[in-house]
Amino acid sequence: MGQAMRASQFQRLLKKVCTGKNFFWHSLSLTRSALSKTFVSCGPEIFSKPFHHKIFSIVGVWFFLFTTSCGEQQAAPSSPGRPLAPVRVALVLKQPIQQSVNLVGTVEPWKRSVVASEIKGLVSAFAVEEGMYVKRGQLLARLRTETLNIQLDSAMASHREARTRYRQAKQDLKRVRVLFNKELVTQKEFDDAQAEEDALRERLSQLDAEIRRAKDQVKKSQVVAPFDGWVTKEFTEIGQWVEEGGQIVEIVDLSHVQVEVPLPERYVQGIQIDDLVQVSFDGLPGFIAQGEVFSLVAQADRVARTFPVKIDIPNQDLAIKSGMVSRVTLQVGRPHEGIVVPKDALVLRGGNEFVFLVNDGMVGQIPVQPIMHLDGFVEVVGDIQEGMVVVVEGNERLFPGQPVRILEVPAKSL
Repeated sequence: MGQAMRASQFQRLLKKVCTGKNFFWHSLSLTRSALSKTFVSCGPEIFSKPFHHKIFSIVGVWFFLFTTSCGEQQAAPSSPGRPLAPVRVALVLKQPIQQSVNLVGTVEPWKRSVVASEIKGLVSAFAVEEGMYVKRGQLLARLRTETLNIQLDSAMASHREARTRYRQAKQDLKRVRVLFNKELVTQKEFDDAQAEEDALRERLSQLDAEIRRAKDQVKKSQVVAPFDGWVTKEFTEIGQWVEEGGQIVEIVDLSHVQVEVPLPERYVQGIQIDDLVQVSFDGLPGFIAQGEVFSLVAQADRVARTFPVKIDIPNQDLAIKSGMVSRVTLQVGRPHEGIVVPKDALVLRGGNEFVFLVNDGMVGQIPVQPIMHLDGFVEVVGDIQEGMVVVVEGNERLFPGQPVRILEVPAKSL
């Protein structure tokens, strides 16, 4: 009779526990009540082993129901009634793709020349200063020319004398030749007249050369710009003595500039002469220049294993200055068709990358493998096709099967 009563009490306990609203506290209260009644009704039987087994059974049932309730509470968020997650989306696109490589270089002038003096002398005039723009043939400096002018005057005077003597020698030779033909003069007299004429002719040629040399020296005393450009350095000043070959100024030509970048050897086969490239500059935010490959040096750096690539960049507005940091984007390899998604669509969890696709207001998780980054987009491979809709904002808190609310309609193209 006692066992039937206790079984009936246990069944009523289970019924109350399973239908309670606050499972944990209610079940704990009912279990404590049931244990108290069981102790009172059992009396001395409390010290028996079968009674101990019953107590453990009641506690075990209570623990099972409690953990089951906890599981149900954890699963509750997946109920259909919870709020929709707001997200922004974009379309999966298919477009031509070509691998690119970004390299850093330094701007160098197309021409750089340290203009020197061809003769030695004292600087009597210095017509430029650093930062000045000069045209080809413009005077940079002038050397003192008094001594050269004296030498030129002397050479010209000697030339006039020699020319007069030469004319006289030619007339004498003409008369002697007539007399020699009449056998009125000896052979020696004729030969002497011929030798005199020849010697004066050569002397005249020598003096012509001295005059040209003196004039050239005077001309060289004026140092002029070899091409259009900017004066970047000064090496002398008025009153300073300049030796032959002494430096006067440095001039750079910035009408177009060149950039040399180190190309890794794995990309060498993908670059050709005349390939077009894009170049940006740290000192010119937002400015993008078009350049052209004009040289690919065939000798690699033995340490870095890179090949120097030289790029010609027009600079008509002279906005690009020598020494600027440049960032060159080279297209390498052949173009191909590929699937691309915005880079914000990629989610990394547990070492795996995937995207969330939106279909009928629900999201699904699709694993992908990034192949190439393309200026805000990423080429990917996986179970994904053109025209699908991927989440690009709000995806960090999503889970598969979660309902979402799209904040904006995705654009049709990049």
